[in-house]
Amino acid sequence: MILFSQNCARPEVVHPNDSQSQIYAAASYLAHKCGTPIPVPFPIIVEDVQQKNLDLCSIAITRSECPFVSYPFACVLLYVDKPLDDIPWYFNFQEVFVKTKL
Repeated sequence: MILFSQNCARPEVVHPNDSQSQIYAAASYLAHKCGTPIPVPFPIIVEDVQQKNLDLCSIAITRSECPFVSYPFACVLLYVDKPLDDIPWYFNFQEVFVKTKL
């Protein structure tokens, strides 16, 4: 049973192609919602990305408001080798990671 549960665990890092697909899906969703093209330059992923950082970027993109003209600050985490620590309860994710744009 232990072996089975270990095989189901999510990987800590994500391959560049899968990371690129996840970011593209989030960007495509928001671009469609806002009726705008996906902003360029699009984040380019060339190395494995920390799963948590990738998820934070994707969530920040989908929670962004229109118009979609740039990427949220959370997407800088795509280029950090270490996963972001837990976000403190008093930290406003929306203000810092979503509304702050690159």
